Amino acid sequence: MSFIGFELIAKRAWTILPGHTFSMSILWNKKKIPSSIGRDIYHEPGLILPDKRIAATGRIHHLSENTINHYEPLQTAPCYLICRPEIPLDDLKIELLAPNKGIMEPIHQTAVLCLWSEEKQLLSNTELHLDPQSIEWNPPVQYSIDLSFLLGKI
Repeated sequence: MSFIGFELIAKRAWTILPGHTFSMSILWNKKKIPSSIGRDIYHEPGLILPDKRIAATGRIHHLSENTINHYEPLQTAPCYLICRPEIPLDDLKIELLAPNKGIMEPIHQTAVLCLWSEEKQLLSNTELHLDPQSIEWNPPVQYSIDLSFLLGKI
């Protein structure tokens, strides 16, 4: 049995405003895996520094005055790995819902995806740089990120 999860990682500083909500899910052969849905809800303003998590799959996380550690850089909780479907993979996408307020630059220039996988109790992560050709933007807040180039590799 193998497991996968994804995280959106900042490569430049991201300004976060109260009410910003990010949602990520895995689309396996064009079908959303319900257990992969992740939501990150920011109740406090802040700055996410480079190499820190913005959003992740597989869990819901609220970032508020009570949950933020003010002695560490702002970032959300790690992804929760989900069981990879046994159905052969023909199409792999990440659906990302991100607020457009406060985000000035294209997502492919300011973030990367991190693929986490576990097989036979061996955990690995791979940084995936976003190709602008693989990102479909559905205004105002939805992105579909095509990761089909990973076919046969996960």
